[in-house]
Formats: sequence, structure tokens, C-alpha cells
Amino acid sequence: MQIQRGQKVTLENTTQLECFVRWSTPKKDMELDISSFLLQAGDRCEKDEHFIFYGQPHSPDKSVSYAKGTILDGSITIQLNTVPETIEKIAIALTIHEGDAQNLRFQEVEKLELLLRDAATGNTLYTYSFGDDLQQETAIVVGELYRYKGYWKFSVIGSGFNGGLEALCLNYGLEIENSESSIQSDPTPPPIEAPKKEKPNLEKMNINLKKKESISIAKSNKIVATLEWANRKKDLDLYCFYVLKNGDTGKVYYRSMGNANQEPFITLDGDSRGAGKETIVIHDPSKLKYVLFAAYSAVSNGIGSFKSMKAQAVVDNQLGQRITSPLYEKNRLAYWVAIAHIDFTDADNINVSHVERYSKSGSEHSPELYADGLFEMDRGVVEFK
Repeated sequence: MQIQRGQKVTLENTTQLECFVRWSTPKKDMELDISSFLLQAGDRCEKDEHFIFYGQPHSPDKSVSYAKGTILDGSITIQLNTVPETIEKIAIALTIHEGDAQNLRFQEVEKLELLLRDAATGNTLYTYSFGDDLQQETAIVVGELYRYKGYWKFSVIGSGFNGGLEALCLNYGLEIENSESSIQSDPTPPPIEAPKKEKPNLEKMNINLKKKESISIAKSNKIVATLEWANRKKDLDLYCFYVLKNGDTGKVYYRSMGNANQEPFITLDGDSRGAGKETIVIHDPSKLKYVLFAAYSAVSNGIGSFKSMKAQAVVDNQLGQRITSPLYEKNRLAYWVAIAHIDFTDADNINVSHVERYSKSGSEHSPELYADGLFEMDRGVVEFK
């Protein structure tokens, strides 16, 4: 069965799952590596031993293992029934070996296909063809396995990363030695005649914004933003309101999931329906002026604060800089909260701001982002889910 980006499928009749990736490229010196990250709460890989790849082929309990392939380039096998309860998700990733060092990018790969196979029967359960929208990336999160109501489900993601293996590891809370990434170096120094121009901040960081705090990070070729929340019994929706450089405004959300290759150059990975995480990818930040990330809590959720759900927005520039915008106020009666604002108008940096503003009690009118980057609550349309 062919599955698509954003789709989520249940693996209720499978206890041993094999994940393969097929690929082809005219580049004879290109090699792709499959790997997996065993994730605990907050999508964090807490131990180095929970990163499974060709250099570390088994998890400590052997529930997840890597095997070098022949026709298929490597595989990850998961014994679903023996994965420790502390592991909430297993991310399946793909990287170009020494991609940055050799200047090899996923745009040079002609075909990418993920196969999910039942290891006990040999039957292929699902296939996923992807990669058409990839350009300068050297790493991909292909998909994630996660626990849901007693079963394992697979969520198709297909999001690329710049910065290769290091950026991927940093995304999940790990650091690697002898990095293949060159994100910390700047081979082209600023011209002498323009010494006052601010260089992009390439310092690695993982920062929780304080209330109403702003921070500048380097502008990259792709920005990934996630809405995360801890209460899996409640369904939140991530909205990305945007202003393009040409002045067009709009929003990406579960009814309008965007486009990677044309306006708005933003995509949503799908409606989680309670999975605890939704992801927005900004594929071409150079086309944007402003973005506002907001969350909507459906009426069916009942009364309860966004803060109690531990809702937060996480902005990652794929260069080792990850900014979290948490919530600090207890507001039990709002259906909407604006969480983080991004200003793209600087040539080299983006400015991420903690905003935390709530809709009026009982109001389902969405926020509205204006062409000048300012926004107001309770000014947009009402959309019932």
C-alpha cells in the first residue's frame, strides 16, 4: 500500500517491522545511510546508545537493530513488543555520508522510497516515495513510529535537514564528535568595505525563551517548527499565519496544508488528531517576511489551559540552533493562543519572539497577522473542526 506525507498508519498485526530505503543517483561517490533514534518524552534521545546506525548496530536491549543491505541500502529492524516502555517514539532517518564535506545533496538523488515490511512474513506493508521537494538537504527524517492506544503507528514525515548528521543528532538532543558539518565555519569573510554588517550567529544553542523574550538566529535554507504538547488525549492544531515578501498573506493548517515548491513555500505534515506533535516546514525562508505560530484547542477538548497541556512551539533552523517558546500563563477559557513570531526581514538572521497572547473567553475567532508583521487576537474567521 502506497502512503503519503502526513499520513499515519496503524501496525496492529505486526510484531517485527523492517524499514528499508531504496534510492538511485548518477553520483557514483554518493552513499546514503539509514539510522534510527529511540526517543523518550519531549522527542529527546536521552542516551548515545539510543542512536542506532552502522557504527552502533544494536540498541542496548536489542529491540532495534541495523543491518547493512545489498540491493536495499541498509535496514532498521524493530521488535515492537520488546521496545522499552520509556521509548515513546522511534524516528527513522536517512543521511548522505559526508554529504557536506563532499558537497553532495539530496537534490542529486533521483529516487527515494521507504518500504515497511513485516519481518516475520516478508510481506511489504507500506511504501512511501519521497524527495521531490528536497534541494540542499543532507539528512531526512523519513518517518516516526509512536505508541497510540496500545498499538504502534507510523507517521510519514519526509522533512529534510541542512547540516547533515550533526543537525539531525542535535535535533534529537545528541552531540557527535568529529562532525562532518561545516556549519560553524565561515569560508567567506565579510568584505573589508562593509565591516558593520552583522554576520549570522552560528553558535549552537538550545534555548527556552523567557516571557516576551526575542532572540536572533542564523537564517538557513529551511526552518522546521513544531507544536508539541504532553496531553495525548487532547487535540491541538498548529496554525502558521504568514506574510510573503510579495505582500501576500495567508495561513497553513489542517485544511490548507501548503506547498513546498510554490507559494506559500510552507507545508504542514498533517493533522495529528491527538498524537502530541504537529510540524510546519518553511522550505524557502527567503520568500517570507513574517510568520506567526498559533495553536487552536477544539471545543471538544473542554475546559483546560494550554499551559496544563505543556504546549510549546519549537523553532529549529537546522544549523544546530533550536529555540523553544513555552507558555507561562494559566488561561483555562481561551480556544486560541499565539505562541511565537518570526521576523525574516533581515538578510542573514531571523528573529524569534515569544508572544503568548490568548483569545477572549469563549471566542473562536482566529488571530490575524498583518502585512507589517503586527497581529491581533480575535480578528480572524471562526473555523470549527
